[in-house]
Amino acid sequence: MNQKRCLALALAALLCLGLAGCAQGQDAAEASASVQSVAMLMGVSLSGGDQYPGVVEPKATVSVNKDPNKTVAECSVEVGDVVQAGDLLFTYDSDALQLTLSTAELEVQQLENSITSYDNQIADLERERRNAPSADRLDYTLQIQEAELNRSEAEYNLRQKQAELERLRESMDETEVYAEVSGIVQSINEQDDSGTQAYYGGTGSGESGAYITIMETGTYRIKGTATEEAVGSLYQGMEITAISRLDESQTWHGVIESINTSTTEEDSDTYIDYGTNAESSSRYAFYVTLDSSDGLLIGQHVYLRAGGEAEEESGIRLSSGYLVMDGESASVWAANDQDRLELRSVTLGAYDEGMDEYEITDGLALEDYIAYPDDTLTEGMPVVRYDENSFGGAVSGGEGYVDEGSVDEGYVDEGSVDESYVDEDTVAEDTTVDDAGVDVPVADVAAVEG
Repeated sequence: MNQKRCLALALAALLCLGLAGCAQGQDAAEASASVQSVAMLMGVSLSGGDQYPGVVEPKATVSVNKDPNKTVAECSVEVGDVVQAGDLLFTYDSDALQLTLSTAELEVQQLENSITSYDNQIADLERERRNAPSADRLDYTLQIQEAELNRSEAEYNLRQKQAELERLRESMDETEVYAEVSGIVQSINEQDDSGTQAYYGGTGSGESGAYITIMETGTYRIKGTATEEAVGSLYQGMEITAISRLDESQTWHGVIESINTSTTEEDSDTYIDYGTNAESSSRYAFYVTLDSSDGLLIGQHVYLRAGGEAEEESGIRLSSGYLVMDGESASVWAANDQDRLELRSVTLGAYDEGMDEYEITDGLALEDYIAYPDDTLTEGMPVVRYDENSFGGAVSGGEGYVDEGSVDEGYVDEGSVDESYVDEDTVAEDTTVDDAGVDVPVADVAAVEG
């Protein structure tokens, strides 16, 4: 952070020198003060370069499948209901279960009778084969083998049907299904007949064939979105600070648990994309596990900023050169909400002798714009706001604002000569000044530009 602040201060100093040159030649009434944001001077980005949109979601979505061999008699919940672990979700039709059980018992009895019949048949054939002539014994042997094969098949079917009967008898005692977690009922699929048992677990929207889907509450995570240009700077385990969109003083700390670069996110929300080339870039999801989710609500929108809370709470540290000292009191030249300069009192904290910086504990915010003190500054002077992207010459507002590439009255665009500009103190009315500072007839300049 110290290197970033040093670089920011150096660039700000160069900007001040350039603006001082531009200010020469203006009337005193038209003079303005250049101001830079405190965030820029500290090397902290407010443009969102390290900030991403996020939404609070349950850490787990629970899916409950119903038994396809049973019929639901009554569902006790509706979509949107809040349920607690142990609450009744739905009840199976016990009459239908009893009918299925009776049918299975009858099939078991029929198979048992078939096996008994095959035993008697085999005994009769063996007795007849002993008394039959030698030429007929082969025929009896083939009949006995066929009967034994049919008996083996009946025994196999009996074992299968007995296992099914046992499950049905157990299910008679399980006609009610209860929630195993607390949460909100997200969906109910009345037509679902898939699955053989209740399934709990997973993330996202749950199993697609689930009869009931419950968004688990109490354990939240945040789903963030980053462009393809920005996602490369994220990594698993990276510290993240979540910031409330309504109250920036509300923050939550967490770490990135996973990054999904295998699929892209649909642009279905109203988030501001803080990456570059947002309109043409693909977006990828990443997930943040929180130390604590106190105060968060499912669906709440937040900002995600790289870095831990310690960095966010480090406060404002300002170079002593920007302070106007009066004994033990300190002030800064700051822009007010009317884009006018004011001498604002600030409260000083600890002093860093090595960096020649003071901690500002009150009176100044990162979003404020301040000017470097000099003798030309006065109360009420109009300001021109410069942000961290302004070192190429663009400004972000204030009186005296000049659009990039345009020429204001009395302003000479770099690399060109405005025929209407005349410095009355140095040249005649029919001359202007070239880049080298030499008087040139206006007619000659017009001929060259033509």
